[in-house]
Amino acid sequence: MRFKKAIYSVLILILFFSFSFALAAEFRVGTKEGASVTVDKGEKVKNLYAGGNMVSINGDVEKSLYAGGNIITINGNVEDSVNVGGGTIVIRGNVGDSVHAGGGNIQINGPIAGDILLGGGNVTINSKIGGKVKASADELKLGPLAEIGGNLNYTSPKEVKMDEDARVLGEIKFNKRQIKKLGLGEKTGTLFGILTLAFLIKVLMAIAAGLILIYLLKGVSEKVIRGGLTRFWKSLGFGFSALILTPIAALIILITVIGAWLSGLIMVAYILMLLLAGTLANVAFGSWLIKIVKKKEGYPINWQAVVIGVISLKIITLIPFVGWLVGLVFCLIALGALYRMIYQNLIIRK
Repeated sequence: MRFKKAIYSVLILILFFSFSFALAAEFRVGTKEGASVTVDKGEKVKNLYAGGNMVSINGDVEKSLYAGGNIITINGNVEDSVNVGGGTIVIRGNVGDSVHAGGGNIQINGPIAGDILLGGGNVTINSKIGGKVKASADELKLGPLAEIGGNLNYTSPKEVKMDEDARVLGEIKFNKRQIKKLGLGEKTGTLFGILTLAFLIKVLMAIAAGLILIYLLKGVSEKVIRGGLTRFWKSLGFGFSALILTPIAALIILITVIGAWLSGLIMVAYILMLLLAGTLANVAFGSWLIKIVKKKEGYPINWQAVVIGVISLKIITLIPFVGWLVGLVFCLIALGALYRMIYQNLIIRK
């Protein structure tokens, strides 16, 4: 009983400091599937966290911007850094610091004062970049307005397509990524290569962890998984916020007079929450998959959801770019639902 109360106390502390820090930030999350998030022109927001199918930032953002979605368009100016992930990303406004972006199609058309770190399919830069650029892409283009103040370090199957008016003031380093066409025998070997002993052990361990959760903590698992899937965008936004804000809150506590022990305790509980969310993400994916394929009304939570979810998600995450994004989304949904459940049961009902 004392151990249970101690765990609850730590979780409450995590939520308290996360939400206290979140008071200085603003959150915009689409509450329905396919919903969009828009910051209108002339509207000013501070430390914005946004998530939705289509995210349009037309107003200015004080401090930093964190966004995730299918299509992200940033027309307004951002005072500090931009951190985004999505299918298509377009940045037209001024950015006062660095840009970290990952997506299928990335276009940088606005001036960036700091460095850029990019990962995606097609990447186009057509503006002034104050710092260095590091990119990993299938295709990299520098338009006529591109001017990179530092070094350009990129990894790609082919060399950058650089307009004659584009300029790189630092050094250019090209790391060629080989694309090998596989024959039938090589494809078969690759398929069997997936089923290595290490891979099978990971799958079996994940299945075992999932089964333990749904049978020993059945009530919690059902509440988290069904709550996360039925409130998809809200849980995703909550999980994204928890992922970012909790370690920041722990860092703030570390440098204050409260002491390092409380910060360490929060980080230990935070890591445990991430591990728990990772296991629940497998079950959630399997439950969602069964509902879609078999057209069930609810989300089944049983051994089939565990096995199907673990195997399917493990294989999908092997796919470059798309795979890790799917895994991250379901992990954030589970994490967000966990935090929401703890907040509702231990703070609101207290």
